[in-house]
Amino acid sequence: MNPFNIVWALCLALFGALPVFSAPRSVTLATAGSASFVSYVTGPETASACVVLVHDWFGVSPSYIEAAERLARRGYCVLAVDLYNGHTATTHEEASALLGALDSNLASEKIDAAIKFAGGRHRKVAILGFSMGVKHALAAALRNRSVEATVLWYGETTKSADSLRALSGPVLLIDGSKDGSALEDSLAFAKAADTAGPGAEIYIYPGAAHAFAQPLFNQGKTYDPVAAETGWKLTEDFLDRRLR
Repeated sequence: MNPFNIVWALCLALFGALPVFSAPRSVTLATAGSASFVSYVTGPETASACVVLVHDWFGVSPSYIEAAERLARRGYCVLAVDLYNGHTATTHEEASALLGALDSNLASEKIDAAIKFAGGRHRKVAILGFSMGVKHALAAALRNRSVEATVLWYGETTKSADSLRALSGPVLLIDGSKDGSALEDSLAFAKAADTAGPGAEIYIYPGAAHAFAQPLFNQGKTYDPVAAETGWKLTEDFLDRRLR
């Protein structure tokens, strides 16, 4: 059984009955180079907006599925991309191995195909990346004019205003104050986004470390549920303002 489907089943059991929308299902998509891959869809089929998710280096983890379900309950169609082709990690060592084997070009093609699918039925499209997924999500937003809003949770960003001019809409960047140079990098990114035009909303949670919303990171030692909930409230508000 595909690990993604196992995680879905566990989450459904944990969270109980969900509001009325189409059951989570897998969809097979194809890249521009005709490589097929599986992504997962949840949320109302009639939603006017779709959010494409790009996972962190652990792959399809319980927190990633919870993110998809949370946005689906808010009324969005959600397309969760699996860049690891069904493989998942629970330790840093496993995650590092999966990341090391990732074909970045193929990953980009998969995300582009997911964005194209998400924009069907004339839906508005946003993209959200976590940690490792941030650079992929931002790069995809720069390539695809259909992406109207971008959300980045604690990951690598550019500081070039010239490159950010390709964005079609604003960015929300969420970081922790104890995440290395996140504070300085976030401010530089905000300045570049303002110069480029789309603008950026920046939130630095005080005292939070990298990947503070991922219980698997650092064996849970830096997991901060209060910071994570704050990040989600900001994310939901941002998406509601930009997509509705």
